[in-house]
Amino acid sequence: MDNHKLRPYDGLALAAFLTLPGLFFTAPAMIIERSAGASWIAVLLGHAAVLCAFLLVTALLGRYPGKDLISTAGAVLGRGIGMLYSVLLAVYFCLYTGLWVREGTEILKAYGMSLTPLYVVAGLIALSALTMNFFGGRAIAKSAGMFFVFILAGIAFILILGLNRYNPDYIFPMYGYGGRSIAQSALSTACMVEGVVLLALFAPDFESAAKLRRSGVLAVGISGVLWGLFLLCLVMMFSSSIASGMVSGFMEMGKSIYYNRFFYRFESFLLFFLIFSLALTACIGLYASRKSAAAAFGRVRPKVLTAICTAIVFAVALIPANLFDLTSRYFALTRRYSVFFVLGVPLLLYVISLLRGVPKHAK
Repeated sequence: MDNHKLRPYDGLALAAFLTLPGLFFTAPAMIIERSAGASWIAVLLGHAAVLCAFLLVTALLGRYPGKDLISTAGAVLGRGIGMLYSVLLAVYFCLYTGLWVREGTEILKAYGMSLTPLYVVAGLIALSALTMNFFGGRAIAKSAGMFFVFILAGIAFILILGLNRYNPDYIFPMYGYGGRSIAQSALSTACMVEGVVLLALFAPDFESAAKLRRSGVLAVGISGVLWGLFLLCLVMMFSSSIASGMVSGFMEMGKSIYYNRFFYRFESFLLFFLIFSLALTACIGLYASRKSAAAAFGRVRPKVLTAICTAIVFAVALIPANLFDLTSRYFALTRRYSVFFVLGVPLLLYVISLLRGVPKHAK
């Protein structure tokens, strides 16, 4: 085994930090608002759809060994369209990362840093992402592997401690508001976990497409189980009517756990997981935007591109007026339609590659 290649575990941790941090933010409340007690069914359907799409993306990469998603797009559609695709990806990932940073900043201010100015918190997160990106993609993947176990342990810790407060009656009616609302929530979930496709940008760093596929499948499977369990537990603890109005259901669960006067309120403990997951997600998103931009602007030094992308991410994080503006205006679009670009374009590339065949120079 090449020590310079990523292990399946590193890919698993990398993908997990693109799917699991949504548990800490406003997405669970938005999903519960649409589908009530059926929210856990909706997230399982959304993860199943993303899993199918990811398998087709890895099948596309398997037809072009040694290439990442951007290089594959250039091989399938031609250099010009491939460069346009890379620019669009860079813009999208800058917006994606900036909105994630802003949402995480709002959660931090709501539960632990209320007096710290917004630009200070967002600036520190952007600066940490910039510093980490100077060490390259493999360093980011190895760092994700270090913290992955702690994030899983933190989520499991809160779900287990809440056992004495769960009321199964709250999940009824089990089918929520009907099939249409479940389908809408499944689409929103797919938009939340679509980031697993970013593994395709790390394809040359894996020994084979099979190991990349294994990492992504495990990540989506673990994410689906944890998302489903978390939403089920959140509804059983608070009821869907209360959970749908929460800023962060995960932090509220930590606040509500009580056993005795020495063992209660774990929101300060959860801030540790929130900060590290947010920082690593920002690192991965910034790396994706820089790598996408490098495919179109190859003559610009990587560190300069990273600095430019960081400045854009920081600027995007400051655009929304407040948390309500962020969720009602920006997330109303990105959590409904972004999956058609992030997963739809690679699937279209796969169909075109099947119709045109693989060029000899790409084999």
